[in-house]
Amino acid sequence: MDLKYSSITADILNVLTDGKVHTMQEIADQVEVSQRTVRRHIQSLSYRFPIQTFKGGIQKGGVYIEKEFIYQGKIRTKEEIEIIKEALVLMKEREEEKDKKCLIENLINEFTL
Repeated sequence: MDLKYSSITADILNVLTDGKVHTMQEIADQVEVSQRTVRRHIQSLSYRFPIQTFKGGIQKGGVYIEKEFIYQGKIRTKEEIEIIKEALVLMKEREEEKDKKCLIENLINEFTL
């Protein structure tokens, strides 16, 4: 994978991590590439990330990443989220302070899909 390809991929992911629905044209304009290039990258990225695309409707189609996979502007895979959840469960089991247990429980709920 060359540097330009990586940069385009990173730029597209950066656009999608805002949690909004974008059209292919919006992404192409922001990344400064053609719609065809965006489509190719989206197709490739969708094998690794929870990217959803749809056609038609009121919004005339769009692309977005499922919000539950975006945490602080970064995309997390299902496996990463499961590992975080498991680690938090272990922390909760070892914690003795009630306040900290409650905080950890809130974090577990946040990372549970």
